[in-house]
Amino acid sequence: MVVSDLGIEVIDGHAHFITYNTVKEWFSDPEVLERARQRVSFQTDMQEFSLPDEPWDTGEMWIKELDKYGISAIGMMIGPESWDEFLAARKKYPSRFIGYANVNPAQEDAVETVKRAGKDGLQGIKLYPSAWDFHVYDDRVYPIYEEALRQKLLVVLHFGITIGSQANLRYGNPLDIQKPAQDFPDLNFMIAHFGAGFFREVLMLFYQTHNVVVDSSGSNMWMTYLPYDLTITKIFEKAMKAGGSCRIVFGTDSSFFPRGFRHNILEEQFNAVKSLCPQLCYTDEDVDLIFRGNILRLTGFKP
Repeated sequence: MVVSDLGIEVIDGHAHFITYNTVKEWFSDPEVLERARQRVSFQTDMQEFSLPDEPWDTGEMWIKELDKYGISAIGMMIGPESWDEFLAARKKYPSRFIGYANVNPAQEDAVETVKRAGKDGLQGIKLYPSAWDFHVYDDRVYPIYEEALRQKLLVVLHFGITIGSQANLRYGNPLDIQKPAQDFPDLNFMIAHFGAGFFREVLMLFYQTHNVVVDSSGSNMWMTYLPYDLTITKIFEKAMKAGGSCRIVFGTDSSFFPRGFRHNILEEQFNAVKSLCPQLCYTDEDVDLIFRGNILRLTGFKP
């Protein structure tokens, strides 16, 4: 068992496998790079944005990060551009990488991508309705759910706001997943980032569904854009009261280098959860569910 520097076993349920070539391609345009640098200063918890000086082996870099901080395994969102490199890394380190394939329902091969994810031994798929302009209850998405159920894959969804201004919030309400969750009672759905601004709706879904969970990933800067004050401790408190510790999955939303693993997210969220344990009668078992056990149950992953 790998033990983190916080004294518990940790599996990061939400991160991104972004290769060197992808980063270079994204920011090859100086104007795009400058906009990214401006955005991170007020829309994220990053102090600055910088590009790497030399190529890296993404898998090896992540293993060094996981070993540095004592992280047992990490769940990675992967796109077509990083698929092969991710599979190579997972083949070398099979107990350290959980994989979720990005699936856009607008693509003709969307269902085939889900099939490939199952065939290649991934643990889930990722849908991004607010960025890809679709309602998760659309007819065209149902074949994706059907195949995910056949392949026994977790369905991760990013609703709400996202970095930059490109998200279309007409498609960003987590309540949209209620009908699919009821239509597929044996399929598990995980809403990223506590709903990314739609936290109230996530709490309601805890009551109306049994197969919807949330992940805690990222800085949760969406709190800035709500008309009332929240803290990460209060978010965990409300989520644990509404859904229980069995419906929260820890994640950092770590993504690229040179930033690497976002240990500050782990430390902040661990301290928040631990502070609730004595006053709300939560135990070390609840802590273990959030930081390790739930993602193993949802994905069937064996580290």
